[in-house]
Amino acid sequence: MTQDLFSQEKALSYLRELAFEVNRYNITGHSPLPESVALSKISKVGTRLFSRHKFDSSAKRFVYLCEFYYTEKTGIIDSTFCDEDLYSVSEDYSDFEEEEGEKSFDWVDQVILGLYVPEGFVRSPSQSVDYGMIDGEKLLEILEKGDSRGLETEGEEVSDAPKEFTYAKNDGSLRRFLYDGEQFTVWNEGDNTILVNFYGDKLIRKNFDFLYRLVRTEQYKLAASAKNMSLVNLTEYDYYSDSNILEKSVEQDFNAKKRVERHFNEKGLNVLSLESHYEERDVKTQKKKNGDESQGKETLLLDDIKRVKAYDEKGRLYEEEVIFWNYKKNLMGRYLTEERKTKNIFDYSAVTDENKLPPNLKFYENDELHLERKFSTSGNYSERLYFEDGFSVEVFYEDGLRKTEIIYQNDKEQRRREFDY
Repeated sequence: MTQDLFSQEKALSYLRELAFEVNRYNITGHSPLPESVALSKISKVGTRLFSRHKFDSSAKRFVYLCEFYYTEKTGIIDSTFCDEDLYSVSEDYSDFEEEEGEKSFDWVDQVILGLYVPEGFVRSPSQSVDYGMIDGEKLLEILEKGDSRGLETEGEEVSDAPKEFTYAKNDGSLRRFLYDGEQFTVWNEGDNTILVNFYGDKLIRKNFDFLYRLVRTEQYKLAASAKNMSLVNLTEYDYYSDSNILEKSVEQDFNAKKRVERHFNEKGLNVLSLESHYEERDVKTQKKKNGDESQGKETLLLDDIKRVKAYDEKGRLYEEEVIFWNYKKNLMGRYLTEERKTKNIFDYSAVTDENKLPPNLKFYENDELHLERKFSTSGNYSERLYFEDGFSVEVFYEDGLRKTEIIYQNDKEQRRREFDY
């Protein structure tokens, strides 16, 4: 169950970021994710929808619809525009305001709300996940029932409940457990406990250590015979010594040829994640006798995305750096690597338990400052967007509404606009 929740959260987090980057690319022509460039060519319908604006009641301002559902990215799209696009974004939001008695895009809200998981939306970058800690005694207590024969659940002949069978060994330990088409079995190997369950063509084997911590999960695809079944996913977990806190996890998806490695601090907070993929490349090898070159193949593990996070003593995220790699092959047959880096720096110096202000933010791309946000109250703040050739735009908000906009070149004011409501 915990592994399924982890996989669901991981998938939702990736889909949310990918959807945002596709919209970002279609709006600005730029995105550090190479997948967004390809996906943007499929259809413009989603972009036309999510590039519209929606009023954010918590921030008291209009934001892009894709930002409304991914609040950590607010402001990043606008910071991606180059200087000639300073005035390209429409400021007339009248078409998107909420009508009396109903809200715009209610069906979109329902779709997004459908992506709900028990812990809520995957929003907080500091949110940690429990990677499979279970009550081992309870697990064995549930599974190790029955005697040396198969027993059907009492009363099943007058009930619509699925049939349940328990098969035990002569010593009373569980041999097999069947329920509604799914089958379980459990046994001990030394100090470890092995739990296997399978349903349809899927078999999952979990290995728990003597502290009943999940240390290894294997997922197999079953075939006509056992010798032909294939391992499709493997996840291994390491914990801090004599602790239930996860220190490291490594997941390998053999079908997708991908690998994800995650590291956690002693508070259980994710401090590093590295997503990689396996790629087969042509290589030239040299024969020993005549020195002629021949073509060969080699499989490489190539990094795709690396995330490094740092937290303060209160467990608050104050720095997150993300590095993206993209690999291309040129006309000469050489492999080229493109690297792009982003960084968020959160400043909590003005945040207290009383004012509960959001942290100030600085957003960088390739070590260049693109966005700076400063709060005086939750609804009063300023945003400054930095562009090439010394251009920058600073916007002041009061109660979440844009009041003043100033355009600078080399920190010299060029134009000012005031907004009345």
